Amino acid sequence: MTGEEFKKVQSNRVCAIICSTPDGIAVEDRVAALESRLAAVEQRLNALETGQPAESSSAAGALGPELGEGFVSNASTLIGRILLIFGGAYFLRAITDFQFVPTAIGIFFGATYALFWLFMAYRKGDNEDQRASAMFYGGASVFLMLPLLVEASTRFALLSGQQGIVAVALFCALALLVALARNLQSLGWLVIAGGIATAFVVLNATRAAVPVPAFLTLLGLGSLWAVYLRDWVGPQWLGALGADAGVVILILLSTSDQWSVEPLAAFLLSAALLVAYLASFAVRSHVRGESVGIFETFQAVLAVGIVFWAAGIAAEAGQVTFATVGTSCLVLGACAYSLAFTPGTRSARGRNFYFHSTLGLALVVAGTALVMSPTMAAGTWSLMALAMAWFSGRFGRVALSLQCTFLLLAAGVGSGILTTGLEALAGDASAPWPALIPWHAVIALTTVACLFIPVAQHSDRWGVLSGIPQLIVLALSVWEVGGLIVVYLAPSLADAGSANANPAILAALRTSVLSAASVTLALSSRFKRWPEARWLVYPVLLLVGVKLLLEDFPNGQPASLFVALAVVGSALLLVAKLLSRDKAKE
Repeated sequence: MTGEEFKKVQSNRVCAIICSTPDGIAVEDRVAALESRLAAVEQRLNALETGQPAESSSAAGALGPELGEGFVSNASTLIGRILLIFGGAYFLRAITDFQFVPTAIGIFFGATYALFWLFMAYRKGDNEDQRASAMFYGGASVFLMLPLLVEASTRFALLSGQQGIVAVALFCALALLVALARNLQSLGWLVIAGGIATAFVVLNATRAAVPVPAFLTLLGLGSLWAVYLRDWVGPQWLGALGADAGVVILILLSTSDQWSVEPLAAFLLSAALLVAYLASFAVRSHVRGESVGIFETFQAVLAVGIVFWAAGIAAEAGQVTFATVGTSCLVLGACAYSLAFTPGTRSARGRNFYFHSTLGLALVVAGTALVMSPTMAAGTWSLMALAMAWFSGRFGRVALSLQCTFLLLAAGVGSGILTTGLEALAGDASAPWPALIPWHAVIALTTVACLFIPVAQHSDRWGVLSGIPQLIVLALSVWEVGGLIVVYLAPSLADAGSANANPAILAALRTSVLSAASVTLALSSRFKRWPEARWLVYPVLLLVGVKLLLEDFPNGQPASLFVALAVVGSALLLVAKLLSRDKAKE
């Protein structure tokens, strides 16, 4: 078909289309559509006649985006605007330096100029297509305002150190609100980083020791809540780092003679940091219904450590008493425990329960250690251990069984019974012998009593590790009870602690006590309450074997060695028989 014939066919098609078009459509629209189609037909015919491929209008239109000309154009536009913005700032600086306007007025104009661009960021951020421009405008405002406030506090001395940090705080709060309102995470990062850097510059230049850490604490909390409200990732770490660093620097300055900082101020600010963060975590977990994470755990531990460090320095300076600090810890610990045992948190069995209960335990233990004497504190921890064991069985929480174990361990260390037991089981016979203290017997009996209180021993979350708390309590019972038996019998049987001490008899006594402990453990493992006891049987016997080589044989006599070997051999036979029966029963 020739070109002329093809044109005739297409003309006939056009006439058919005109005739079949509904009357509801305007004639001008039909004519325009037909002209477009005829132009496309002529373009194809010309391409066929000349032998060249037809140029697609859509391909030509798509060429611009493929080459990235739109992106380059937008980037160059934004960069050009930023350069003009900073050019305007330098113009204001120039007329101020040449005293065309007074310095105070020039600073005011500069601050107004920076705030104008922050307003532009707020305005542009409402439009999804203008978010890049909003970020640029907000960043320009931060870079203009913060150095301006530093110079106003240092070079021009228009603001004192305290006034300067207040101005920085107000601007950072306003800029962070803009970032939150328009969900500009990059601007939020810039405000937090810029605020921290500016605060330390102001601290170094003006020696505003207390206002700077206070501002950094507020900035850290602001970054935390920005993350909570907008689900940003990461800014809370930077804010907390600045807050913690500010308080730590204040604590260090309180120990320096070159700075007039009272240790009490450092302690109060560190306490405010801890309470503010813990309150925020509580709102997150119990008001917003969200789970705490790694950041909350890390920051809580770090903040507690900073508070105790500051409290120690303030106590040495005589500005605070340990009783005051301990009472505060007890109050916070009680609050944390109450949060852990709310119905929602307790039934959820999630991270919030572990976080608040563990935090409560740590604060209560620290508080009792500061308020009470070591003996009274150990007794209190023993009673708390009994309560935790009961709660563990009542609510089916292995975590509470672990807290019971921790409290028993703290009671053993605080009362000194673990040290006494170690000296009795491994100390020198001629060394001063430890005295039998009634409180030690109470602690040991409490430890054994916790074994008879049903605790949670199975958990899908813990798996095999569910038996670890009971295993530790069994080991503590052997250590404490065995040590007290040796403490009581050694002076009468082996003259321990005197110049006439008999190391052979003492070695045989120790071997007998440990062998009896292994048999007791093997017997206990036959009951459903103490299946973990079998894990300790052979480690105790291995310890007895090592002891025979290191103590009994070098110091022993025929009679003492006879007793030791007979006891150990009998223990091995009984243990093997008991464990084999237990295995056959299973």
